[in-house]
Amino acid sequence: MAFADRLRDFPIVLEVVPPHKRAGEAIVRKFVKRVQDGVRAIPHLAAINLPEVLDENHAGMPFYRNLDPRRFAKLLNESFPVEPIVNKVVVHLPGMAAFESWVKESLYGYGLRTFVLVGGASGRIKYPGPSVAEANRRLRELGRDQGSVTLGNILIPERPNEVERLLGKTLTGSRFFTTQVLFEPEPVATILRRYGEACAFEGIEPATVLLSFAPVADYEDVEFLIWLGAAITSETEERLLPAKGEVGVASLEVARSIWAKVRDAVASSRNPVPLGVNIEEISTHNFDLAVRMAKEFPEWRDADG
Repeated sequence: MAFADRLRDFPIVLEVVPPHKRAGEAIVRKFVKRVQDGVRAIPHLAAINLPEVLDENHAGMPFYRNLDPRRFAKLLNESFPVEPIVNKVVVHLPGMAAFESWVKESLYGYGLRTFVLVGGASGRIKYPGPSVAEANRRLRELGRDQGSVTLGNILIPERPNEVERLLGKTLTGSRFFTTQVLFEPEPVATILRRYGEACAFEGIEPATVLLSFAPVADYEDVEFLIWLGAAITSETEERLLPAKGEVGVASLEVARSIWAKVRDAVASSRNPVPLGVNIEEISTHNFDLAVRMAKEFPEWRDADG
């Protein structure tokens, strides 16, 4: 079943970071096999989410460390059991014409149909490429000849005016959002309630929101997630990294608890937003834990926190 057809039925997505672009062929081949085996072990998986990994310098110039997500999707091969979702940071492209070329190459050269379009890291920098809203509209126009093209964007709970941003992106064609990795039920629960109300006021269906969770194995994982923008209180940090117990398992229980609280808050609202989950590996040493979390999530869907 196409990912687009599963958006209203609690989609579970696994997010996997493409390998380093300078990794040797043997290393890449081994990682591809590991991902293929992991995905096949999750029969209910709706899609695999492939982020575009980059760093920005002080001037907003990008530095790409990892393989292009489109190339990684191709390495996973056409017989892969789930649909790839390819992410693109559109603001770094040198103008709308470059974005149009990227879209056409993605559609016709790589055969891709599902995308997450992403903006820049700073609101103070004037980037050369199109805004997310502009890119959304153009992708929809260019994708019409290809039939089903599914478009998503990013939800950042702590960002000012996020509800207005979500509504605007929904109106320009976004059918789903992925959040930053969550370790607290707020403010995302409030954002989702307000987003549902805003969509009802406008008379439109809300997009599906994929709540992102990630297993954590050590303090370096926590530091990296904070650097990425995740909000983690000291109390949650203690729960994530207990002194005893199997490495990483505590973070699964934290994710289950956060999921239940956000789920219940959304379900109790007058205009509930459809939900799914996006499980991130963060780093390769957490891949097996991420697969385990994705496998267990159907059991968590309606369970108590």
